[in-house]
Amino acid sequence: MSDLAAGARRPGADVVVTEVWRTFHKGGQQIDVLRGANLSVGAGEAVALVGQSGSGKSTFLHILAALEPPTRGEIAISGRARSGATRAELDRYRNQDVGLVFQFHHLLPDQTALDNVAMPALIGRFTLPEARERARALLVRVGLEKRLQHRPGELSGGEQQRVAMARALMMEPVLILADEPTGNLDPATASEVMGLLREVQMERGVTLIVVTHAMELAAKCDRVVRLVDGRMVEG
Repeated sequence: MSDLAAGARRPGADVVVTEVWRTFHKGGQQIDVLRGANLSVGAGEAVALVGQSGSGKSTFLHILAALEPPTRGEIAISGRARSGATRAELDRYRNQDVGLVFQFHHLLPDQTALDNVAMPALIGRFTLPEARERARALLVRVGLEKRLQHRPGELSGGEQQRVAMARALMMEPVLILADEPTGNLDPATASEVMGLLREVQMERGVTLIVVTHAMELAAKCDRVVRLVDGRMVEG
């Protein structure tokens, strides 16, 4: 069994973003969504990213997750620069180093909670028993020990996000990126889910960057950063 399957802990990543731009072209016009964004996040730190709708928060998170490239600028994760990375290296990063939690949970509707959480490990070539063992432990940790065999349609919104949270932790990532993870939940459930995410993140020492429009949820993090006119502003 691999170290990850045995439950080994990895230290959180430090993240350094230097002069990152993201430019789109639409209808003959150039749109600069990010304009030289800079951000440093320490290993194990939790940072909330806030800003107006359309300010580029999700785009920034997608770039950190290597789901899309920056137009220019540099990103370094635990001292390793992203520029020049091969496709195989980026695939490994997305599978093993980063955990993603979205507003829309993106669970497979025909799979149980257990198998949804196990999926990243199966992609990572774990055996089915190894993957399910780890998935079961994570679902118990997020309070879903009685929902292992339920499919997403049989779960509440808050329960679905707990499944998504467990899935994000499956490969013991060094970085969790959460994009409006409570955006579809009522205020009480949102506070509960955000509190659990922060609790598990601190237990495991993983670095967290969370996009949210709710300042009361952002306040649960160590630090709040605003995205204004394509640049990062502290506080």
